Amino acid sequence: MKKTHENTYTVYLLTDRLIHIIYKKAPCIDLKAAQVIVMDRMQLQEGREMPVLCDIREVRNINKAARDYLALEGSLWIEKLAFLIDPPVTDMISSIYLDTHAQKVPTQSFDNKSEALAFLGIEEKDGN
Repeated sequence: MKKTHENTYTVYLLTDRLIHIIYKKAPCIDLKAAQVIVMDRMQLQEGREMPVLCDIREVRNINKAARDYLALEGSLWIEKLAFLIDPPVTDMISSIYLDTHAQKVPTQSFDNKSEALAFLGIEEKDGN
């Protein structure tokens, strides 16, 4: 099974074992954007807990309300979370997220997709 979905902020690629969320270039992710991103992800998952690969390399800013929402409500149905980053900007964004929010799910940042997928327990050919 492969499904795709796209909204103003992200592109979603869903397989049987993984949901890959690719953030689009946007000046700032705010609370409204975070709510849309989480709602669309949850609709795709249909209640199934899954590992999530979040490619945030194009994100330049995310406000506190959005970070709080993503860390709490946004962690539902996530088994493990890997951020795919591009230092220094998205490294700083992921560090702020990881340092200021108690993680409900195992979460790490990577600048290498293969390492991120390995952390999620997904072989590269199974991922996206």
